[in-house]
Amino acid sequence: MRFLGITIFIFMLIFFVFARFSYTQEKKVLPEIAQTDSAKVKVFKSKSPMGALLRSVALPGWGQFYNKKYIKAGLVLGVETTFLTLMIIEWERMDDHKKFFDSMSQDHPDKSWESEQYKFYQDRKNLFLWSTIATIFVSMFDAYVDAHLYDFDKEMERIGFEIYPDSENKLSFRLSLKL
Repeated sequence: MRFLGITIFIFMLIFFVFARFSYTQEKKVLPEIAQTDSAKVKVFKSKSPMGALLRSVALPGWGQFYNKKYIKAGLVLGVETTFLTLMIIEWERMDDHKKFFDSMSQDHPDKSWESEQYKFYQDRKNLFLWSTIATIFVSMFDAYVDAHLYDFDKEMERIGFEIYPDSENKLSFRLSLKL
């Protein structure tokens, strides 16, 4: 439990130290459009990639929630919470077998079995620990990339691709480009 408290403290410290990177960039004006005609200026909202990354480190799924990827945020929260919970459970089992092993006399017939059980639960704890760390890193970089691509869909609305059945029950497609 002490490890979990220290880990949460370090994540929160990192988040608050680098909080200045987390401000949303409210407007981004395309310079080539702004120079030609002020009536046609396009304004896109963008997200801070570093802010999304730090939010994802601080709380599971917060970076994805910041980027308005709500399903992904719930998935990240669920996966990280599951791995952390399983790690804590295996850690307690490992400690129980270690205590049983230490309390047994040298000639006890179950001493080797307790040693094997201790190693088994230690390996499982390490597996869930590394899985948690991997999930955190993947969610961090996912939030970072999503923040970079936040306004990509708005810029690409000019391009369209559609597949549909035609009158002869064949598949047809349509490609459109708005200029």
